[in-house]
Amino acid sequence: MPQTSPPDIGQKIKVLRSSKNLTLDQLAGLSGVSKSMLSQIERNKTNPTVATLWSLTRALGIEIGELLGSDKSLQDKNPIISLIKSHQIPEIQSADGHCTLRILSPLGLVSNIEWYDAKLNKAGILNSEPHVKGTEEHLTIIKGEIEISSAGEFQKLSSGDTARYKADVEHSIKNVGEAEAHAVLVVLSPK
Repeated sequence: MPQTSPPDIGQKIKVLRSSKNLTLDQLAGLSGVSKSMLSQIERNKTNPTVATLWSLTRALGIEIGELLGSDKSLQDKNPIISLIKSHQIPEIQSADGHCTLRILSPLGLVSNIEWYDAKLNKAGILNSEPHVKGTEEHLTIIKGEIEISSAGEFQKLSSGDTARYKADVEHSIKNVGEAEAHAVLVVLSPK
């Protein structure tokens, strides 16, 4: 049966952490994800990247597909053409509901590359803490107007524009247009 709403990742992580009798400090130490970030994820106050989820699932001893609610039996098959239907693509939604990221990248590439279909409602904003040193993001605007910030610099983009910027510093993506903005976001981490 298709999943009709995004998985409650924060709640799943909290339940798994509790079931293993781990404190936030202990899981932070095991995963390399800061205690404050873990707290925000568990309270659904932030959108974790797939790389962050990967680190957490490794520390918790589970597969990332279990956290996202995917069917492992489908992942075990190795067809020539792999089709993921639209309703099967995992989504992460911001706590305020103004931003939605559909996870398009295969889970096996998570440590090097992630890509998302991003939609931001009017005034929607995705604030991100620094990722791993050397990480870059590439944002291509499909529709609307978005302002990005990285390390205190700002740049406004319109439909068809692409920006490449440092993501190992605080950065954000903000819809500054009058309607929904739609973009493709690629996150490249160093090997």
